[in-house]
Amino acid sequence: MTYKWIVLAAVYIVLTHMVAEYIGRKRKIGYGKTVLWSILLSPVIGIIIALTSPRIEN
Repeated sequence: MTYKWIVLAAVYIVLTHMVAEYIGRKRKIGYGKTVLWSILLSPVIGIIIALTSPRIEN
């Protein structure tokens, strides 16, 4: 029973990192802060914070 929660937590963290890396890499907030907000609050809030951050101009 406890292994189920450990696996779900690991999947949650991995998915959060993948989404944060995809969205945050071209934003001013960056990858690290996007991951931080996604883990602390929720992935949905982290995505919203990252999307409201301005894009990095090339």
